[in-house]
Amino acid sequence: MAFSIGETVRVRGETFVYKVLAMTGSMVTILIANPQPDGTQVYFSSHSLRTVDGLNLEKV
Repeated sequence: MAFSIGETVRVRGETFVYKVLAMTGSMVTILIANPQPDGTQVYFSSHSLRTVDGLNLEKV
């Protein structure tokens, strides 16, 4: 699945929403989005910036 920079995505099986920062081949770098769809703010942590396989992402 193709993603665009700035697009909102979710890692399959997780509740947090991320923004796409970069793509390299099938790998996608994502950053936690604030605020989340329910209005909550998520504190930044070691999981806030991640690079994952694009097959594990779904568009929100």
